[in-house]
Amino acid sequence: MFRGRKMSLPDYKMTGKQASSAISHSPVVQLNVGGHLFSSTLSTLRKHPDSKLAELFSIQPKVSTDAQGRFFIDRDGSHFGAVLEFLRSEKLPTENIQQVYKEAVHYNIKPLVKRLEETPELFGELVGRQQFLSRVPHYKENIEVSILRNH
Repeated sequence: MFRGRKMSLPDYKMTGKQASSAISHSPVVQLNVGGHLFSSTLSTLRKHPDSKLAELFSIQPKVSTDAQGRFFIDRDGSHFGAVLEFLRSEKLPTENIQQVYKEAVHYNIKPLVKRLEETPELFGELVGRQQFLSRVPHYKENIEVSILRNH
């Protein structure tokens, strides 16, 4: 009945070579970030060469795939859309600034980190923290000693 054909179940674990092939065939990639689904282009993901996303989606991808073949990033994807929007348009988010900031730091997207630090939500917190720490006697010396002891 099926002479000459081998039938098998699909293998959902792509090797680096297969993932590289999938990346090179299409500039559009499907992403699964902690269960949140996104589509983007490779040029958007690679926009900032020093970022973790650029590294993950380099010529030899360093990211695994889910059962549907989407590239999988094992991280809460709740705020990834805001990061992706910044990469596409340089538009800053208007809400969840601190959570998006944490994602920007995680993915090492320096322009987003810098611009978020300049927002009133984060700038006020950073200034307040610096002012508080400047009033703690010998804070810098004590923290340096503490760090040295733990290493």
